Amino acid sequence: MEKRVYFKIALLIVIASTLAACAKTKAEEGFPDFITPNNKYYVTRIGKVPEIDPETYRLEVTGLVENPRSFTLKELRELPTVELPLTVECIGNSPRGPLLSTAVWKGFILYDFLVSLGLSEKATGVKYTAADGYYASHTMEQIRENKVLAALYMNGEVVPPVHGFPVRILNPGYYGVKQPAWVTKIEVIDMPIKDYWEDRGWDCSPRIAVDSTIFFPVKKATAKVGEPMKIGGAAFVGGTRIEKVELSVDGGDSWSTADIVEKMDADNVWIFWEAELTFPEEGSYIVNVRATDINGNSQIDDDPDKYDGRSDWPMLKVKVEK
Repeated sequence: MEKRVYFKIALLIVIASTLAACAKTKAEEGFPDFITPNNKYYVTRIGKVPEIDPETYRLEVTGLVENPRSFTLKELRELPTVELPLTVECIGNSPRGPLLSTAVWKGFILYDFLVSLGLSEKATGVKYTAADGYYASHTMEQIRENKVLAALYMNGEVVPPVHGFPVRILNPGYYGVKQPAWVTKIEVIDMPIKDYWEDRGWDCSPRIAVDSTIFFPVKKATAKVGEPMKIGGAAFVGGTRIEKVELSVDGGDSWSTADIVEKMDADNVWIFWEAELTFPEEGSYIVNVRATDINGNSQIDDDPDKYDGRSDWPMLKVKVEK
């Protein structure tokens, strides 16, 4: 346990540098942009942003393919592309934490790319190596069924250096640890391997669990007896869509349904919700939020394992006065 805590602290040190960039969005009383601008998209990394020369960059494909080879950036940009709207959360994000964003990515379908190189029937997965020393993996089933994307563009622009230029891999429905940036090598393998953070005590295998967050009020809130108070946020889940969001002021004994005020016709993309709460008596209240997906799976109140992505009910403290 001490080892796991140590590496959790190490992760938090790395991600702490992103808090200032997100602070303005979180401090404003209202919703952020539904599609996160590139300069506000959350950032986590294990070191400095790699400096990659687009003229000399090569993506090396090795392992269980008949025609292993390297590709220039120009060659990659000539491949057929598709767009992917996607919400991604950092696996170490706390309830109501800022490490959560949505972008529209554009790139080539990795499975089709590998098939074009003569993908072996023995292949069970892929290992990615990044220019900063990071490494991650996907099973071949994930690559095929999830339509894993090798992204070259982000929100209509070339992927910025801070977000993974020139190639970032996107596995829809999974935490950020499964979305490696600055990828320089793809190795097709026939055995399971551990990812960078799995070697440091984390479980990177689960999809993003049913989860929600509160955007506003920002922290502690005050309200008047009998006067409505607005509260709003987002809800998201990996692999499917959110059906509803509910709020409770009595520890989960009773729930009221929020309005979904913005959404996109796509899996793996957050929805924005909003509600008005009216308190009948003065005192201190705790507002909890839970989301439910279209399959009936509801967010749990207290996630017992903090090392595979936290999905506890977010909480807002409210002081109600006369």
